[in-house]
Amino acid sequence: MKKTASTPRYRGRFAPSPTGPLHFGSLVAALGSYLDARANRGSWRVRIEDLDQTRAVTGAADEILRTLEQFGFEWDGTVLYQSQRSDLYAHHLNLLLQADLAYPCGCSRKEINLAANQGIEGAIYPGTCSRGLPPGRQARAIRLRTFDQATRFNDAVQGPQFQRLAQEIGDF
Repeated sequence: MKKTASTPRYRGRFAPSPTGPLHFGSLVAALGSYLDARANRGSWRVRIEDLDQTRAVTGAADEILRTLEQFGFEWDGTVLYQSQRSDLYAHHLNLLLQADLAYPCGCSRKEINLAANQGIEGAIYPGTCSRGLPPGRQARAIRLRTFDQATRFNDAVQGPQFQRLAQEIGDF
């Protein structure tokens, strides 16, 4: 991507779940995102994915951070914990709903799989609730609306990529 004065600064992140010690695969992922951020003269943030409290292990987040420090990782800013940002997420979710960029969905995974065409990445959501919840249904999730336009980007490894989200995966 060509950099201009209005191009946002590159920001990389690593977001481990505190379910136990940092394993090798996660360490490799951290290294990749860290080096990519530094190569692009960007910042590198750590966000602890601690929303699933049933799987969280007491002390695991601190142990993960110590391991990263022992391997020489230096993150920018404070470590963020997802569980402490619920108000911010709710605010932005409401903005998406108000702008009609998201909507409540009452479909189960089973219903989607039975009604949907299969794409390369699984079931393509058929849009059942995109114009409103069917009578008698309650929202199970919030879906992001996709649009029938091409998304293009350049992958550093695989080169130019092209996808039509509405056709290939549907709203998600």
